[in-house]
Formats: sequence, structure tokens, C-alpha cells
Amino acid sequence: MTRFVISWLAHQRFIIVAAFMCLADPSIAQQKPKLKPLHIALANHSVSMTAIYVAKHLGIFESYGYDARVLVLEPRAGIGALLSGDLDGYSAIGSTARAALRGAPVRVGVVSLNRSDFILVANKEITSIEQLRGKVIGGYTPQGTVNVVLAELLRRKGLRADEYKVVNAGTARAAALSSGSVQVAMLNSVETVRLAKLGFHVLARAADEIELPQSGLGMSVAALQSRRDFLRPVVQAVLEATRIITTQKERTLPVLMKQLAINQDEASFIYDAIHKGWAVDGKPTPGALKLELELDQKDAGLKELPKPEQIYDFSLLEEIAKSNR
Repeated sequence: MTRFVISWLAHQRFIIVAAFMCLADPSIAQQKPKLKPLHIALANHSVSMTAIYVAKHLGIFESYGYDARVLVLEPRAGIGALLSGDLDGYSAIGSTARAALRGAPVRVGVVSLNRSDFILVANKEITSIEQLRGKVIGGYTPQGTVNVVLAELLRRKGLRADEYKVVNAGTARAAALSSGSVQVAMLNSVETVRLAKLGFHVLARAADEIELPQSGLGMSVAALQSRRDFLRPVVQAVLEATRIITTQKERTLPVLMKQLAINQDEASFIYDAIHKGWAVDGKPTPGALKLELELDQKDAGLKELPKPEQIYDFSLLEEIAKSNR
């Protein structure tokens, strides 16, 4: 009998200790709620995508209940995946905007960056914009944001479109320049930092010349209509990440270093280059919006400027702002 009582007391003590452990550590008391799959595609890996990197690596997406799965897709595939429902968001908002004007039922739901990360880089023999006449320049894809920014940058520098040739090399632009397949290429800042160390020349930085919506999330119209409760926290997570980027460099740099495989000096250089371009309110600046509409009008051959609502749907941002008042 005594042995039974001792055993019973020991069992009760175990239950009490276990209960206290559960109170001290809620993860023991109950399992974490199951995370919802969130599918996001990037057009490329670059500093322009920092808001997505920060939201994922600092656990912001997870804090909103998402298991964020991020991949890279070129614009045509990205827009197609939005329309098929295989993607929840696509970071190439310039390509999303142009697809919308061509009739695709997609819209830009949030803007993260209003300055371009792209830099015009040349081989060791070319040292000025004037030398680009007659040269072959590496672009990304027709009607992609890289090519749009390239054409606008060269126009502002005094070159006409018929004075140079663009070869679309996709994400292999840096490799094409390094191998000599092209003499000049429009690269992102990560690629530029690496090639500059090898003696390649920086001819112009788009961020110094052009204010243009550069990254964020494009979404399908169908999802914006039927999956608002799913998408609203996604937009909140991107806004939170963008605000961290602008105010907490010390938290952002390790994310860039890990995601882009760069050292701290490179990450700091890249961070500083476009720091002033982040859109903390999730919208384009007036200057960025004006240029976007002008470029889209030209690209689509429209007689008049397109209306913002043909490209953007900021209704989720507006709902978030109301809930925060």
C-alpha cells in the first residue's frame, strides 16, 4: 500500500511539474498553429528584393501565419503563375503594370521601392556613355523593367534607341559581360560590386537619375477580390519589413549578406545606394508614379496616359491604414 501511495504521489508530482512547464512554455502546452503556404516569386536576386528577404528571414511572414516559399521567375512566367493561381505575389511590379495595361487581370497591390537598383556597367575598354553608340548592351527580356530602365537612362544621357543594340540575356547578363559576349550590361548592384573589383567600369546608376516603382507585390485581380483575408496580412508583413529596412540597418545587413552571399562592406555599400528609395507607405511617390505612367503609355502605344487604377489596387493598404487608426 505504501509503495502504491509513493508511486501515486510521484505520478501526481510529474503531472504538476509538467503543467508548470506548459505554463512556462506555451509551445509545450499547445502546438503552434499550422502555417499557411505563401508562394512569392522574384524576378531576380538583388537588393531590390530586400523587403521579401527581410520578411522571410526575420520571421515576419511566419509571425503573420505564413510559410513563405520564394522562387525566381522571369516576367512572362511570373505573370502566368499569378493568373493560374500558382503564385500569391510577384515582385516584378513594373512587368505586372505593363501586363495589366495589355489586358491581363493583374494589379500592383503594394510598392516597396521607388528607386532602381540597376547600374550600367561596361568592359574595361569603355569608360563613357558616348562610347556606347554602335555597341551591344545586355538586357533582360523585352518589356521587362530592366530594359525599360535601360532605355530611359540612355535617353536621358542623350542616346537614341537606334544608336545601340540590346541583346536579352535574362539573368545571365553579368556572365555575358564577363565573357565578352556583350560589351555593356544593365546589372544589379550585387553583380556590379563583383565586376567592379575585376576592373569593369560603372557608367551610370539608375538610382541617381530615375525615380520609378521598382519592387513590391503584384497580384491577380481574382485573388484581390476573393482572397482578401489571406492577402491583407501579406501586405502588412511587407510594410513591416520595409520599415525595418529603413530604420534598422544593423538587422538588414546580415539578411543581405546571407541571401546574396556578400560580405559586410558589400552589403553596406548596396544598402546605402538605394536607402532613400524605400516606400514605407507601400505606394509610389508622385515622381515615380508620373514616370511609370509615362513609360507605360509609351510601351503600350497609348494616346493618353493610363489611369493609376488600371495598374494599381491599393485597397488592401487602405484597409490596413483604417485598422491602424
